[in-house]
Amino acid sequence: MHQLFRLVLGQKDLSKAGDLFSLDDAEIEDSLTEALEQIKVISSSLSSSSEEQ
Repeated sequence: MHQLFRLVLGQKDLSKAGDLFSLDDAEIEDSLTEALEQIKVISSSLSSSSEEQ
């Protein structure tokens, strides 16, 4: 996965999220599948934690 995806998704460093838009498509294409899986994990954990409240 591209380093910026790791920072934004893995470490939840949202200060770097805008930097993703500066990358060329070719730089992130190979990371998209893994990034989407990480987003699914994050969103499912957020929805289950909000259901517990």
